Amino acid sequence: MLRSAIENVVRNAVRYTADGTSVEISLEKLSDANAKALLRIRDHGPGVPKIMLTGIFQPFQRVPTAGTNSEGAGLGLAIADRVVQMHSGSIRALNANDGGLIVEIALPVSEARP
Repeated sequence: MLRSAIENVVRNAVRYTADGTSVEISLEKLSDANAKALLRIRDHGPGVPKIMLTGIFQPFQRVPTAGTNSEGAGLGLAIADRVVQMHSGSIRALNANDGGLIVEIALPVSEARP
């Protein structure tokens, strides 16, 4: 289920990134009281209106965009949100300062035991 959730986010990024650009994916371990893995998926597309950033994780919510491939029913990010929550994680979207959308997925990390 987690693989499918990440695939949904990456598929959206590929769909909306501008021609001639790449989708950037990074993974890092955040060290704090509760260790987390932070997965970032960034496209170079039009971004999302600020008022819709949290709403895009609701079922059937679609961002109106002109001139982009807007196939789909608006369920991918809602599914991703539910799956990440089932794994005790969080997901959020933010617009990149220089354009595009960044989706961050934070998931708890268990320390390996000897």
